[in-house]
Amino acid sequence: MTARTTLSTSSTISLALLGVSSSLFLWYSWKQKHRRTTAPCQQQSAYETLIGSTPLVRLEKLSAMVGRNIWVKMESMNPGATGKDRAALGMIQQAEREGLLPPPLNAQEQAFSSSLELREEEASSNGHAISSKNNEDTNNDPMEEILHQAYQKSRSGGIVVEGTSGSTGIALATLAAARGHSCLVVMPDDQATEKQAILRALGAIVYVVPTAAISNPNHYVNIAKRLAERARNENRKAAFMNQFENQANFKTHYETTGPELWQQFHSCSTASNNSNWYTSWRQRQRQQQLSAFVMSAGTGGTISGMGKYLKEQSHDGCRIVLVDPPGSSLYHKIKHGVAFAPQQREQKLQRHRYDTIAEGIGLDRVTHNLSLGLDFVDDAIQVSDQEAIDMAHFLLQTEGLWVGSSSAMNVVGAIRVALQLEPDSNVVTIICDSGSRHATRLWNRDFIVGRGLEWPGEQVSGGERQNHQRIPECLVECMP
Repeated sequence: MTARTTLSTSSTISLALLGVSSSLFLWYSWKQKHRRTTAPCQQQSAYETLIGSTPLVRLEKLSAMVGRNIWVKMESMNPGATGKDRAALGMIQQAEREGLLPPPLNAQEQAFSSSLELREEEASSNGHAISSKNNEDTNNDPMEEILHQAYQKSRSGGIVVEGTSGSTGIALATLAAARGHSCLVVMPDDQATEKQAILRALGAIVYVVPTAAISNPNHYVNIAKRLAERARNENRKAAFMNQFENQANFKTHYETTGPELWQQFHSCSTASNNSNWYTSWRQRQRQQQLSAFVMSAGTGGTISGMGKYLKEQSHDGCRIVLVDPPGSSLYHKIKHGVAFAPQQREQKLQRHRYDTIAEGIGLDRVTHNLSLGLDFVDDAIQVSDQEAIDMAHFLLQTEGLWVGSSSAMNVVGAIRVALQLEPDSNVVTIICDSGSRHATRLWNRDFIVGRGLEWPGEQVSGGERQNHQRIPECLVECMP
């Protein structure tokens, strides 16, 4: 009798627990379904999800040559083939949060969004229309014409405006298209023409202007700023990204790129530490310590944001070194406290801004983003155009990397810094661009020779070109 009662009680408890579990499962299922149908849908484009998490790679052959570990963070493997993707996304998201741009369109809105002209007709019936001038009413004003194009192309009603040498514009154009905004890019006429072609293919409105000093109102950045202001005066949702002064640029690299690099380096350096049992403790420590971070500056956002983070995490143990091209004033700012290059005083510059074949790096002023990290920059080095050309070809031949001018200068700088350090030290730099966007300049023999520079792989003797191996100057002392 007791056993039967115990069995009955156990069955009752089991049934009760089953009932409770079923109820909880049904409640949870309903809650999940209810949450999915009522919560706001946070959708990301495929482009956005691919930004970041770029690999950190050790250049094996170069590292063996210099006796130090040369690491490169492959920012060129972002979806836009540039590290500018990170800052571009951060700046657009900030503009949307602040109401300077409308919220991005979701998938349904993207598929069924009407043209701006139709929306204006609908708005006019409600008394909300802001009329756009037709092309024939623009009185041949190019700024009015390109603004009209930007108004027509926007599906969200938002317009992204930026002055850029190309890479940031490409990232902004792609992100803007995926979010429903139009993109208006102002760029100087001394950049590779393939960048203009890419921007137009992505749907951006491209306004090419003559190069000028930043103090000139017709500098490409100043024109972009005026275009955005003009659009806002016409009651448009237009945001000037202002990558040089916009702190979202610095913040993005401090919060994402810096931590990402720090974590990757310690994972990679520990895994690649092949020290034998007799290797000294000091040497093992050096192999796992980030000795230096070296890179050039275009806006200053990357080196400032990453530099600050790496300094903090290494407790000031990581040296931050800026690489500067010919004619740029940043080297002199770091070394002597004055942002002024001798070439500017002597009026020897062939270009209006700074005299280099490198695109997207070098500055004739201290931007806000750069000023945020100046206290963390320990040193600066200058790299010549010829060194960058030689290194670009050398990287292709030894490591299989087809890079642009900025990346080539970065690697030259990293090697120079590494050779000042003890053997087995670790130096990190950035591969920030691909050679595909420099085909008409850096990778164009006629252009290089026309600038009075030597084309690697050939030597002129008696009027005839002869093939020869050209070693980058920074590696000469490492050759047997």
